[in-house]
Amino acid sequence: MIIAKVFYSDSAESKLRPCIVLSGERYNSSGFVMIAPMTTADDEYCLPIDESDADCRIAPGSGVRADTIMRLQHSQIIKKIGRAKDEFYWELMGKIRELIE
Repeated sequence: MIIAKVFYSDSAESKLRPCIVLSGERYNSSGFVMIAPMTTADDEYCLPIDESDADCRIAPGSGVRADTIMRLQHSQIIKKIGRAKDEFYWELMGKIRELIE
């Protein structure tokens, strides 16, 4: 999990957002990472996350956007904040898979 400068397609401005890194070491070594941003939105495309799902602090009411996968340059990463538990990571990957099948 990271804090990163995230740019959205409908805005020229960035926002600092916590994000789950989805990509593996091979891709990450290319200078980029694939992420799913965290938000306080609550809809069918947002997987709820709390402190039991990670080894770091999570704001109450947070979720991870399964429908907003982004590619970020390493320069957009501000810092690493922790790691999602494997169970949560695979649940998120399943939610993403549901959206593309």
